Amino acid sequence: MYYTVDLFSGAGGITEGFCRQGQYTCVCANDCDPCARDTFTYNHPGVPYILKDVREVTGKEIKDIIKDKCNSVDVITGGPPCQGFSLAGQRLTDDPRNMLFREYIRIAKSLQPKVIFFENVYGILSMQKGNVLKAIIAEFDEIGYECQYKIINAADYGVPQARPRFVLIGVRKGYGVKITFPAPTHGPTKEGTYQVNLFQKDLLPYVTVEDAISDLPKLDQGEGEMELLHTNEPTNDYQRERRGHRTPGTLFGHKATRHSKEIQYRYSLIPQGSTNACLPPEIRTKKNNVYKLDMTQPARTVTCNFRTDLLHPTMNRGITVREAARLQSFDDDYKFFGCLTRKARWLTQDDQVGNAVPPLLAQAFADHIAKVILPQFEGKEVDS
Repeated sequence: MYYTVDLFSGAGGITEGFCRQGQYTCVCANDCDPCARDTFTYNHPGVPYILKDVREVTGKEIKDIIKDKCNSVDVITGGPPCQGFSLAGQRLTDDPRNMLFREYIRIAKSLQPKVIFFENVYGILSMQKGNVLKAIIAEFDEIGYECQYKIINAADYGVPQARPRFVLIGVRKGYGVKITFPAPTHGPTKEGTYQVNLFQKDLLPYVTVEDAISDLPKLDQGEGEMELLHTNEPTNDYQRERRGHRTPGTLFGHKATRHSKEIQYRYSLIPQGSTNACLPPEIRTKKNNVYKLDMTQPARTVTCNFRTDLLHPTMNRGITVREAARLQSFDDDYKFFGCLTRKARWLTQDDQVGNAVPPLLAQAFADHIAKVILPQFEGKEVDS
């Protein structure tokens, strides 16, 4: 068994993926948002949770929590927000905007995990002409970690969403561990056939929006409930897998937003796979990134504004929390807590779903780390 600590855990997408893999136990999680905490602890009730600002969390505090569960941490997961980084030369300054990442480094230095799994926005690659990324790698190097990174697409790992993300894997120096990344399992198809890759096994076809959500109860705008039972049978493996194991047959968060007739009419004029930029100028609004999902393709990236940014392919409404969660590869009985509006101080359910690492993506990396990277540490002494 391998042991993880999940920093900036949010709703728990990374922990969900690592736990699904079967060889990991999360021994501690941290976030400062009580709604995210409620979501995480409901779905992972055995994991000790530190609800406080990461700047107030100490390595000793985490060690005291995990001491009865494990002797050491194998993997630290998570990725602090990286927007607004400030540099001096090639180093991150003491600017408050850098503080969350510095706290991540501080805790990693204290816990000394074998592996670091760091996920973030793909735009980190170009922040300040790439100098932010150089500084981040230098900070990891300074505390004893060799790192490699890659821009990946969640759809390549069975997530029904074209979601480009930055993933960095770090390993403790001195063990001679080679860093590699998991090979894609899915790819685009032509006329419904599997894609053939000359250097890998045949790839499965991308999971489409239709594959992901077509079995969910059909809702008109304003319909649905926060807790339902399934009324349709699954029609494919993805749908069967998403039925869940906590309370199978239960469907949380499938309640559609109510829209005015004017908005419904405007939505009806947008074809699948298009945005509201195609609308006649007289009914177009200032908001120009409203996108109607294409049933035949993976979804566009699920953001925190999916109720207004992502439209259902066949119903004239925004997608529900559950439909967004399906596109993120959460199981149907993974329950999200918190408000559905932005009037509250804390994270909404939309924020939690949109910010999450897709569990299937996390599971693919968890599997690779468990089977390829962590075994390289076994029986080795630190090189001098």
